[in-house]
Amino acid sequence: MVIFDLAVLNLTALPAIAHDSLILKNISDGSIDGIMKIYANSKKQIFIAFDKQDAYTPETRKIVFDNEILKLSNDHCELYGQSWNVEEPSDED
Repeated sequence: MVIFDLAVLNLTALPAIAHDSLILKNISDGSIDGIMKIYANSKKQIFIAFDKQDAYTPETRKIVFDNEILKLSNDHCELYGQSWNVEEPSDED
């Protein structure tokens, strides 16, 4: 699917694509390294949600670091200032 999306991006007037981390999780680490090189050489915009960045090669980590625009994490770096997956205690007894 990633290769198809990249082909459509390169062969059409489509200005951008987006890939969620779920798509990338099913791809081997070695293949991710190659895909990141393709992303980095694209003249068009590619948006990705990328997890476990530290598991990849230094070259892939550098590509991600050099091109990141928004990085979300814990400790007040969540989108909208709070984590969506943290349950708040209820006042109900």
